[in-house]
Amino acid sequence: MAAVTLAQQPPPPPAPPVPTTQAPPTPAPEAPPLTAPPGVERRDAFPSVNVYLPEGQASIRLRKLIKNVLFESQIDYRFVNGDISTFLRYKYYARSFTYKIGVFDTIEFPDVGRGSSQDFQRVRGGLLLAEFPRDYNHRYFWLLQDDRLTFGDVTNVDNRKNNIYTKLGWQYGSEFDERLNGIVGESRGRIIPVLTAFRDIGPQKLSVAAALTESARISTGDYKYTKLETEAIRRFDATSTSFFVTRAHVGMFVTKSKVAGADTLPPIAQYTIPAYEMFSLGGREALKSIGSQDAATGIDEFHVTNEYFVPVFRNRDHPIWGLHWNTMYAIGYVGFGQAAYRLADAFKPADYVVDAGLGTEATFRLRDYDVLFSVIYAHTVHSPDELRGGKWRFSIRTVR
Repeated sequence: MAAVTLAQQPPPPPAPPVPTTQAPPTPAPEAPPLTAPPGVERRDAFPSVNVYLPEGQASIRLRKLIKNVLFESQIDYRFVNGDISTFLRYKYYARSFTYKIGVFDTIEFPDVGRGSSQDFQRVRGGLLLAEFPRDYNHRYFWLLQDDRLTFGDVTNVDNRKNNIYTKLGWQYGSEFDERLNGIVGESRGRIIPVLTAFRDIGPQKLSVAAALTESARISTGDYKYTKLETEAIRRFDATSTSFFVTRAHVGMFVTKSKVAGADTLPPIAQYTIPAYEMFSLGGREALKSIGSQDAATGIDEFHVTNEYFVPVFRNRDHPIWGLHWNTMYAIGYVGFGQAAYRLADAFKPADYVVDAGLGTEATFRLRDYDVLFSVIYAHTVHSPDELRGGKWRFSIRTVR
């Protein structure tokens, strides 16, 4: 979480997501918004829960603000294959900057049916992240991080190695958007945005983030590479109520080197770059028809996604099945992109992956909780044979 503080006594972290990418709503008189007791910020006082299917992933985040310091703990668990991650963070708010100290421990197993339960990857480490706001819309970041890699397969060339790197980042707009914050700052442990229609998009309906990462063989560091990554999100209004949201992402490794005997290894193992640092073309935040663990990875990557939102109803109180439905959008989705291990291959139109889909995003109230819900089905239209297929994706986020 990246926050901007320009006052001596900063406010608490941001309020729950609101539909900032749509026209300002008119609250229904029969369904007034829930309010917290005086002096209590709801997002601080209660945990947030996020569930993602079919990945079978859930996360819970607890936070407590004491004066100028935010204490935060988080657990992510993928109950399909047993992946688990834990995070502890300490964040201090000063007059013209913030800094965060964090430690983490993640352990990941292969997807079910893809390997032995002993073939795990574990990454432990710590980080220092500083943020320097220029004004409300412009921010600069500096990150120093150390990752310790351990594998169940002790013959893995990356076993018991350290990745020490620093990152310089710049961000315009959307200071509370965790996707863009993951590019300029801490990439692990962020909450994946559930609803695009409810994302915080910056002024002029545009947000941008860019970061340059340098890994060095200093102290116990075992890697050396330079990574460049940038992403932009833009809203275009089609009518007074419907709109497009376009996301464009580009990533590349400016410098890298190959391991000894690279020609005999799979492409993902040929470079002195940890696999988790490479770019994936699939997943919820890339091309939705491709799984994040599929073969679409590379060191040079780009993708563009387009979503068209048409309101079914907005700012209502429809009691259905014991739930009070507030807002619902119908979604049309189209995406395209490519990931490769050579820059020339990343821009070959014949190898582009193109997918499309339909879905919906909605919010409803369940007792004292506001629930953000999305479902979309996406299918590949054009792609290499090994990437053809489709996926259903469900997301749930609770806010109290």
